Amino acid sequence: MDRAIIIGTFEFIGFSLCKHLLDQGCEIDGIHIIKGEEDPYLADKRLEIGRNANFSEKEYTEWMASKEEILKDTVIFIDIYDFYLKNKLSAIRENEIIENYLIHKKNELEKANSKIVFLFPLQWLKDINRAHSRCERAIEVLKEKNIAVHSFYLPAIYGPWQPKEFIFHQAILDKKTAELNNREWVHDAIFIDDLIYSILEESEKNKGGSYLLKSSLSGHWQKCAEYLSLEFSKSHSYDDLEKGKIIEKTVRDSIRYSEGLEQQRRHLQALAKRNGT
Repeated sequence: MDRAIIIGTFEFIGFSLCKHLLDQGCEIDGIHIIKGEEDPYLADKRLEIGRNANFSEKEYTEWMASKEEILKDTVIFIDIYDFYLKNKLSAIRENEIIENYLIHKKNELEKANSKIVFLFPLQWLKDINRAHSRCERAIEVLKEKNIAVHSFYLPAIYGPWQPKEFIFHQAILDKKTAELNNREWVHDAIFIDDLIYSILEESEKNKGGSYLLKSSLSGHWQKCAEYLSLEFSKSHSYDDLEKGKIIEKTVRDSIRYSEGLEQQRRHLQALAKRNGT
């Protein structure tokens, strides 16, 4: 992969993708979406990327209004997952991205041999045809133009840069005040590095597809919660998902969940020290 556009480049998954691709020498247009309440770690993320000549940060509204040509073989990542978890879906302006960018530029995307990669929460599958019909319609339109579309449906993701909306982040800082977000998936979890590897491996393929990603470790989320001494209900209901033709893909766990959480702990401690908190 030589060139990418990441919509939500400073979100948890978007930023992890951005860092990994920059390390591989990929040229990236990082689209920053302002959500009202600014990310407290935004300055740290910009510092971590540094002055990389391959990275160009662009504000979402200005980028949408620009007439920039889509360069050949560009892969476009759309990080809906993080906006859903933060209950900020309105910030991503789903209809604007679909109608004014993907649909409006479908011929240009086809000519440029672009790929589209959607990152969704697993909960997106609860009523995919009714609640998220615009995304589904766009995917079908793009497929009709022979544009490869990859859709990934993700459980809870943890590791460095996990945002405060996740209970693991809160528990590492102060277990007493940790509170489960009703938008967090508690039936499975994947470490961020393993997730990025799996997404990029699949996205390299020319043929698109829809994938429900799951950990190779049974009870992964619960094991993480127990490691952090969190109390949780084992009888928590499993949401009904409309999987349809979605393929279940197992993500290999490269490290133990305990080491993944300790990486997250060390990272949070380093950020706190850097910011004097």
